[in-house]
Amino acid sequence: MNFSEFKEKLETLNFSQNYIFEGNETFLKTSLNYLVKQVLNPNDDFKVQKEIEEKTHPDLLIIEEERNNISIEKIRNMIDYVQKRPLISNYKLVIIKDGQCLRKESANALLKTLEESFSYTIIAIFTDSRYKLLDTIKSRCIFVSSNDLDFKIDFNLYEKLLDIVDISLDKDFYCIYNLENINYLLSLKDDKDFLKVFFEIFKEFYIFLETKNENIDKKLLTIFKKHSNFKKEKVDDILKVIQRVSENLNNNVNFRLSLEEIFITILN
Repeated sequence: MNFSEFKEKLETLNFSQNYIFEGNETFLKTSLNYLVKQVLNPNDDFKVQKEIEEKTHPDLLIIEEERNNISIEKIRNMIDYVQKRPLISNYKLVIIKDGQCLRKESANALLKTLEESFSYTIIAIFTDSRYKLLDTIKSRCIFVSSNDLDFKIDFNLYEKLLDIVDISLDKDFYCIYNLENINYLLSLKDDKDFLKVFFEIFKEFYIFLETKNENIDKKLLTIFKKHSNFKKEKVDDILKVIQRVSENLNNNVNFRLSLEEIFITILN
């Protein structure tokens, strides 16, 4: 979800238990402050705010990296912390900064808590990129991303692309070897938003498979329902390829070969 959707949910006290916040430093700081306020101090109580600022609030735990590492000891302490119910708030809030610094051992220790989270606990992981996190961690969290803060998509402008995506999810190689489809895809070379749109389609698909949320574009929803048995792990692989292709195109990599790489990943 984007930040606006996240704010709307928090304003109605509609909290999820596990979040991943992805974006630049400014976005992550803004999101962190808003989350802490809405969960622990929605009434702007001065005393509570002071406890938050001084990091003495009993229902707030902030985990930070040391030397680019979040140790397993810190995660074990967190596990002990969430076993006990909140003292003065409705929730206990755990903030994990620089989630990309979770090593495999500490990430696996965190995973069990994400899987068996208590109803009174909210865990929020902050990272500059979801692709630096284990797939098992990502699959158990709701994403809040800065990628689409100012990017609104009119999918009516990309109906042909949606048709091609639909065909590709059927594992039909016709999608990339049909001349009409090829010409259409190649025509998108100068569309600066094309890969953002492509990424957004599969990001929404991942969220749909995870949450079954139907509050999305009707065209997308029709496609997603049709392919509801598609593996989330596969969608995650596709997102990684789209992001890598996007970065490579900035270095003048062949556009057609890049498209083929994306669709071959979808089709395999």
